[in-house]
Amino acid sequence: MPESANVRTFVKTLVPPILARHLARLWPSSERPVLEFHPGGWQVSPQEGHDGWNTSSVVDAEAEKWEAFKNNLEGTGPLGFSHESTDLEVTRNLFFHNVHISFAYVLSLAARQVSAVSLLDWGGGLGHYYLLGKALLPDVPLDFNCRDVPLMCERGRELNPQVRFYDDDSCLDKTYDLVMINGSLGYFENWRELLISICKSVKHYLFLTRVLTISDCRSFVALQRTEVYNYNSLMLTQVFNETELLSIVSQSGLRLVREFVVGDGPTIVDAPEQCRDCGWLFIRDQK
Repeated sequence: MPESANVRTFVKTLVPPILARHLARLWPSSERPVLEFHPGGWQVSPQEGHDGWNTSSVVDAEAEKWEAFKNNLEGTGPLGFSHESTDLEVTRNLFFHNVHISFAYVLSLAARQVSAVSLLDWGGGLGHYYLLGKALLPDVPLDFNCRDVPLMCERGRELNPQVRFYDDDSCLDKTYDLVMINGSLGYFENWRELLISICKSVKHYLFLTRVLTISDCRSFVALQRTEVYNYNSLMLTQVFNETELLSIVSQSGLRLVREFVVGDGPTIVDAPEQCRDCGWLFIRDQK
């Protein structure tokens, strides 16, 4: 084991977890980092490869956890779990709990003046948030629409037939009471044009959340290795300049209602600036 790894292990035994998280941002590990600055932007070298989300290994991993996710939503237990976690027996994770309760708040706002909420979940996987919405607000009818990659949509139609799945952008041909982009915007190279198009489909609310942002530097790209899938999938993801991002939404005619603190941003090795994990709720004012 490298000397630096020995020191980090020693520090972990002495430092409380809450302090260790902050130290990790100042002292990132170089051993197979989850995120690292990618100076080439969206250009990928042959050595790196770029599998993306539309792979059978990713879809199979999500499907294997489907029943466990459903079971966790039954009864009165806490909501501190996630389908993106490697262990769904953990139900008291504060980060996941925060994400789910924030969604419940947003969904309840969208449901105030409509008989049924039409919702587009952009990058919504197998439609997990349909199940979450029905568990948290069982009396609210949901017209739930999910946009994702073809393989994920194919499996989603099998496991979650109540949801309408789209594997292309035809979902943007209509408008929705609530559009949610939950951690997925960064995986699109053309994110600026895409965000403008998505904003046009917002009838009332846009919930843009789990967004990695920086305040001083220009937007940049990071290389991601995903622990949930045993680091087998390499992906590129955008880290956004917050001012630029919010300006695009504002220019699309949406007004900021509330900012959300999602959690501590992950360490990005060699990045020019470390990020925050943010969320915002926007509304289209009715004329």
